[in-house]
Amino acid sequence: MTVKSRRPMGGLPGPQRPVGDQATAKQPVGRPPGEPSTLVNVRLPLPLVAELDRYLDRLEGRTGLKANRGMITRRALALFLASHAAEDGRGGED
Repeated sequence: MTVKSRRPMGGLPGPQRPVGDQATAKQPVGRPPGEPSTLVNVRLPLPLVAELDRYLDRLEGRTGLKANRGMITRRALALFLASHAAEDGRGGED
């Protein structure tokens, strides 16, 4: 099954970045404010990524708010761990 993603994938041709004085940062770089964090690389099957992208499209259409894969993945993982901690009787605390 061929899946067409609306989001760019690494290694594919895309718009060229301006060089020299023309290059401007649109968003701040570095760690986001708030809790300390780290990057975690996760390999996901393409059909799952395509389903996530479709969900993001629907969410943006319903709410008008921009979301990205990382935001949704962080929230999903937090809810998953909280639900399993509640099942274990820990109530979300370690």
